[in-house]
Amino acid sequence: MSAAARLYRDRATGELRRETVYAEGLLDWLYNARPGRLVESVLSAGPGPSRLYGWLQRRRFSRRRIRPFVERMGIDMSECPRPVESFSSFAEFFTRPIDLARRPLAADERTCLCPVDGKVLVHEGLDPEAPVQVKRATLTLSSLLGDSGLARSYAGGGLAVCRLGLADYHHVHFPDAGTPGPAQRVPGRYHAAGPYARGWLVPVFAENVRARTAFDSDHFGPMQIVEVGALTVGSIRQAFRPGARVGRGAHKGWFEIGGSTVVLLFPRGAVAFDPDLVESSARGLETAVRMGESLGRAAGA
Repeated sequence: MSAAARLYRDRATGELRRETVYAEGLLDWLYNARPGRLVESVLSAGPGPSRLYGWLQRRRFSRRRIRPFVERMGIDMSECPRPVESFSSFAEFFTRPIDLARRPLAADERTCLCPVDGKVLVHEGLDPEAPVQVKRATLTLSSLLGDSGLARSYAGGGLAVCRLGLADYHHVHFPDAGTPGPAQRVPGRYHAAGPYARGWLVPVFAENVRARTAFDSDHFGPMQIVEVGALTVGSIRQAFRPGARVGRGAHKGWFEIGGSTVVLLFPRGAVAFDPDLVESSARGLETAVRMGESLGRAAGA
């Protein structure tokens, strides 16, 4: 796995850091060795392997994985209101809560909040059919949304790709106040969502299972929130009521077991992304952003 592909920018310090990857050797084999690619094609073909993995991680014996995982991944357990010993399974730990006082929301209401803890790339001036490269994956609006007509309505718009790692808080929050529609499932495969492949571009956004939610936001207009499933992500869960108004930072849902991605899509002229994210993204460099921090501001604000 390329060390350069694993570099990201620490937003707080500006320093470049190297991402810690759990089961790095296995992922490298799955995505870069010929026998591994064959195995990956089977594992990613449908939900069965990911659901089986999730079932195993809900068994009580999986608790023994929690503490080694916390130590290996450097997880700050002071953010969690529960001790490690209180979780009945690894799956329960994976969807652990955090003290949301540790994720204060950006004060300006015209700020777009990051919906998750993750590593962020932003893109502006989108062409609905032109591919956008995101690490070792590509996307087009049509493939992401599964609807070419809807994609055309976002021509010239902006895109924020927020990639979660295994160690991250795996709950999703609304980036602005507004009214969400129902989450619409787009069926697909279960490729891993990280930058693990060296010789090919993994079709995560074109092929993976995902949930698409139209969101009529107060400050950014008709957005789309797209949650992308991945290898070992058995389920994308929703916790909101379609048609009911939500506040900034309200809980939207969560991912079960596995790394995942949330994509925010904005209409033309709706958002001005933060300059540091624009600059890093132009270099192909992800920036670590925490839920509640700013991604940008309403254009003209």
